[in-house]
Amino acid sequence: MTPTRTGAHTATFREQYGSWLTDGLTATTQAATAGDFKQAVTLTGRFAAAAQHLHHSVVRDALAAGLDWWQIGELLTVHPQAAFDAYANLADATRTPAQQRPHLAVVCTAGLAAEHDMDTEHGIDLDDLDPQHSLTTDPTVVQLRAAAQLLGDDIWIAVKLPGEYDGDDDLDDEAAIRRWTTVALYPDELGWLREALALNAEEPDDDEDEDLEPLL
Repeated sequence: MTPTRTGAHTATFREQYGSWLTDGLTATTQAATAGDFKQAVTLTGRFAAAAQHLHHSVVRDALAAGLDWWQIGELLTVHPQAAFDAYANLADATRTPAQQRPHLAVVCTAGLAAEHDMDTEHGIDLDDLDPQHSLTTDPTVVQLRAAAQLLGDDIWIAVKLPGEYDGDDDLDDEAAIRRWTTVALYPDELGWLREALALNAEEPDDDEDEDLEPLL
């Protein structure tokens, strides 16, 4: 398999659309000068589509050069999972962020406060982490919180390290509404999570408290 040369997709875009962009800019200017604003606006719409195509070409070149989803996310100032969700179709046989850096993978579970109970099995309440924690920018977290706010519902989101379950495997509809795998940005972001999970493991659930025999 012949490797793609660096910048090949962007170069191809220039070969295909470079002349059109130059001519289109001239035509747009002429239309605006002549007062034909409808034509000028139509042409700018084509420029917007071309700019999106160029943007995708640059991302494809970055992926072909070996950048992972953390590096792509940094370029685009988005969470690695958001970068994957938006641009995975531009790369052949790409791995998910959790597969690329499994030591930064976490499992999130979400539930409606009025219908689902959060327990230690689900992990740590995301609200207990630093508000600036990168997991707050995970696209599914953002979408679920926005939907809950729109509907006027309260939602909880818990996070834990992978192990007992991953993704939507064995998800009980009565216990939660969604479970998914995502990633943190940096290893040190998982330090507090590990400590909190360890403390949770040492503390019995409320149900376990009820089963304890009273002291005589």
